[in-house]
Amino acid sequence: MRLHIGKEIELRYKESGIKLSEFARRLNTSPRNVYAIFERTDIKTDLLQKISEVLNFNFFTLYSSDRQIHLQEPITFYGPQKGKPENITLIISLDGQESTLNQLVKKLAAINKSLA
Repeated sequence: MRLHIGKEIELRYKESGIKLSEFARRLNTSPRNVYAIFERTDIKTDLLQKISEVLNFNFFTLYSSDRQIHLQEPITFYGPQKGKPENITLIISLDGQESTLNQLVKKLAAINKSLA
């Protein structure tokens, strides 16, 4: 079954208790356009990011059926290669909490810094 992102947004919006006019204001759009968003089966990522912030829910997690994101295919090499960046394969399980993602980003930044 294909994800209908507009219906998911509408569900979270209704659960939030935010008034339509306030929701529209936070998205910098009109209430009429909010209803159009609810009917969309797809959405631009910048708008979805803003909606995620306003509703405090990471809608991007809905696009992964097993809630795992595969960043890239494994690359096999033996030891650091001079002049080439190291490649690391990650499988991240997300739980929909912004704090979990923030912690993972901090850990990745620390790993990247240690490799420099």
